[in-house]
Amino acid sequence: MRTVILSEIAVTLLGLITPYLITFGLYYVIGNDLDELLTLIYNNLFSSSQGYSFSRLTILILIFEAIISVISIGYIIMLQNTKKIKSRKTFSLLIWIFVIALAVYLVVPSASVEIIWILGIPVSYFFSHHFIYGKRKIVSEIFFTTLFLLVLLRQALYIIL
Repeated sequence: MRTVILSEIAVTLLGLITPYLITFGLYYVIGNDLDELLTLIYNNLFSSSQGYSFSRLTILILIFEAIISVISIGYIIMLQNTKKIKSRKTFSLLIWIFVIALAVYLVVPSASVEIIWILGIPVSYFFSHHFIYGKRKIVSEIFFTTLFLLVLLRQALYIIL
């Protein structure tokens, strides 16, 4: 959100590369195969992860959560100018975390379904803000109750089946 400083980019890239340099150095000193390490890093970053098949109920729950998420994010964006500076910065950061994690899940082939756990952090804040401060309490309560019952049903079916 501010001007780009070349030294900050260089320090960021150096910080990203440093663990790899240390690992390559240790592999070299120990005498392990560096090609094997390069193949391992390439597979972790660029190859496709194992597919995960969601059940129909899980897909229904995720679609319902996506609808509530869009409503909640829209509600937060509409009211962001009325919030205190700390709240605005926090919600902006949470929105960025949400967008980046979602983009990584959708675009990067090596990203697996576990990244949804990262998506859950900002989404829980969005949901709670919407459920607490929403104008229409009855709609928020219906959304919350429906979401709760769907998740409860999913867990019950997981235990039974």
